[in-house]
Amino acid sequence: MICDFRPGQKVTDFFIVRKKEIRTKHESSEIYLSLELGDASGRIFGSLWKNVKEAYSELKEGEPAKVRAMVIDWKGRPHLNIERIRPVSAHDKVDLDRFVPKAIADIESVLLEISRLVDNVQNASLKCLLKSFFDDGVFLSAFRNAPGGKLWHHCYAGGLAEHTLAIAKIALQMANFYPRVQKDLLLTGALLHDIGKVREYEIKGFIDFSDEGRLQGHIAIGYHLVADHIEKIEDFPKSLRDQVLHLVLAHQGKLEQGSPVTPMTREALVLYYADELDSKLNAFERIFERENEAGKKWSQYVKLLDRYLYFGDSDVETPE
Repeated sequence: MICDFRPGQKVTDFFIVRKKEIRTKHESSEIYLSLELGDASGRIFGSLWKNVKEAYSELKEGEPAKVRAMVIDWKGRPHLNIERIRPVSAHDKVDLDRFVPKAIADIESVLLEISRLVDNVQNASLKCLLKSFFDDGVFLSAFRNAPGGKLWHHCYAGGLAEHTLAIAKIALQMANFYPRVQKDLLLTGALLHDIGKVREYEIKGFIDFSDEGRLQGHIAIGYHLVADHIEKIEDFPKSLRDQVLHLVLAHQGKLEQGSPVTPMTREALVLYYADELDSKLNAFERIFERENEAGKKWSQYVKLLDRYLYFGDSDVETPE
């Protein structure tokens, strides 16, 4: 698995082709094929220096290839110096599903817990709205397998369901400190805030944006999904509709982070900070699992957070 690669290691295995690009060597006219390859544990870049144009035309993004390579160190990261690469053939019997990272959590248990939360909602209109999603078998099929992100947080099949449940539980705990927060409204926002991700992403050997997702984004998609469901519910209060839709639109907190509006209600503020907490800590754990090794205290620089992450001293006891 890619996560286990170390410089000096020889590799012969199957990987999904995530990206391919013919490049020219710096200060030279020599061309090479730059590839981003992936498996269920992560991704790695590699370079091919022979038969470049032929390989470029044969390899397809989103399809698997068989690779023979040497792992080298390139600027502090493992990199594949590729000796041979070819598309898979029928006799290889390679299942695309093997390349997709999956949630560790039991997703059926996650869905059952979400269903119980929905059943405990007291507001009839909000309960009807939630059941219009979570009692729909077609929607549940997509929700069950959807990722919560492409590369940053919950970026694995089942990640959206896992993230959604975590946000709901965190938000409800936070609401216990603030009596004026409407828990049914907050829970509805927590369960529906990322609903657009069922259509924002597609899994094709790896997680990528769908055309709809890249053109519109999950907030816009989610807004229209929730608004359409509300329109079908008789006598849904307009004020409640506005507040639910505000939760969807404002959950990323800042205009520069993609929210069309900033949080303007108690529930929207709680939801934003719950989302921030779960997404960033999930990303922290992913970085820790990828980079942690004996004696290493700090992560590499994390551009999205504009900081390094501290892993701690190796002699500090970790609770079992």
